[in-house]
Amino acid sequence: MSRSSCWLVPALLLGCCSVVGAEDFFLTIGGGYSPSGNQASLENNVLFAQRALGEQGVLGEHNDIFFSDGDAVGKDLQVMDPSSVPKANRLMAEFFGSSNDLGLSYRNHNIPNVKGSTEPDNIRKWFRGVGQTMKSGDRLYVYVTAHGSRSSDRQSPYDTTIATWNNSAIRMTEFVEMLDGLPKGVDVVAIMVQCHAGGFARFIFEEGDPDKGLSDQNRIGFFATVHDRPASGCTPEVDEATYVEYSTYFWAALSGRNRSGRLIERPDYNGDGVVSFDEAHAYTVITADTIDLPVMSSGEFLSVHSFFDEDDPNLLRNDESYALILSLATRSQRAILEGLSEQLELTGDQRITDAWKTTQSDRNRGSSRRRRRSPPEEGLRRRITRDLERKWPELANVLNPVSIELLTSRQDEFVEAIEDHPDYPRYRELLDESETDQAKTKVKYERFVRIADNVALAENLRRLGDEKLISQFNAIVAAENGSLKQRAEE
Repeated sequence: MSRSSCWLVPALLLGCCSVVGAEDFFLTIGGGYSPSGNQASLENNVLFAQRALGEQGVLGEHNDIFFSDGDAVGKDLQVMDPSSVPKANRLMAEFFGSSNDLGLSYRNHNIPNVKGSTEPDNIRKWFRGVGQTMKSGDRLYVYVTAHGSRSSDRQSPYDTTIATWNNSAIRMTEFVEMLDGLPKGVDVVAIMVQCHAGGFARFIFEEGDPDKGLSDQNRIGFFATVHDRPASGCTPEVDEATYVEYSTYFWAALSGRNRSGRLIERPDYNGDGVVSFDEAHAYTVITADTIDLPVMSSGEFLSVHSFFDEDDPNLLRNDESYALILSLATRSQRAILEGLSEQLELTGDQRITDAWKTTQSDRNRGSSRRRRRSPPEEGLRRRITRDLERKWPELANVLNPVSIELLTSRQDEFVEAIEDHPDYPRYRELLDESETDQAKTKVKYERFVRIADNVALAENLRRLGDEKLISQFNAIVAAENGSLKQRAEE
């Protein structure tokens, strides 16, 4: 029986013709809406993107960065370095207090050559100024690493926002207006990692409205997640090795190096010697261990213009065999389907339906639960705490002089008592495992199903036979197959 709902993959657009003398422009919008919402990871995302693009030799004179409060003097960035706090204090907070905000501080951001703050007027001025110097054939890259919010209008759920400085915001439809003001023939590539970023996938349409048709401007985009979900990644932690967010993988795929500078195996799935935007997106879908459900423009186009119909024998259903879907998939889609099959141990010709059922099972079981059990690591934490209090009853109050001694002159004794507890190794093991929780596994099933459905929807679009829509879709796909150094062939 066919599934009652379908999952789709959205995308953003890129120009499809090569123009002599064409230039690339880079616009970065990064940071939070206030100091308390401006985390160190947002700063590091910008620095990593600049490093990755610089190493590819594509950054020229047209490289403008807007970040948080711009070049204002003041502590605008939230940073947290738990390693700067003595181990005894960290353990005391973990077992007898709260680890929240431990090691938290503020400083001014360290991004060089910032053009200004991210307030909407500054972004509009950029489009009215620098944007007007662009010419036909030029390509604009927009990288957004910020916060984002749901649409405030229930009638327009895709009109999500980019949170900008001073608690302001740019809505998707406002962003479309800015793009509309660019000279004719400019191509746009967007990489957006804010929460609810998928709403911006609709910027491929006139006024962001699918009913008004595809924009005349060539636009493609790659988004961390769908319009109605938060994205992972914003953290005040300074250790970049802990970062797991969309652009961490996307830029690594394009540059061949991760945040630590180590070489990665380039995801050149079609073997042409170049990593395309589409391949970088696929690599992220396969590799990123996050709660994100990434989307790109071609999938958004399919979600509007293609469909499943159980009553039409000429159209594919959303419960087709894996073998058929794999035979119709592009190289990148095939890499995703095969890669996630291996990770999730999916086998057999009905694995797409099996994966879909898995995405539904937790939801159905959750509706019947009245109480959730505490995670096992919490039980071990309480047991360790009780045993320490038996040894030192004064720990019932962390301001007791004995507690203070255990944080200062006797800190080695305190640390040793915890780390030598028989339950501590298992507690730490369970705590590490909980970082890759069920939500992250479940979303990989959703990614798998969404890609499979996109394959079927693309085939259905071809079978529906609307030559204009097929041509538009093919142009989007061709643009997504462009790269930093190469434009898609006509």
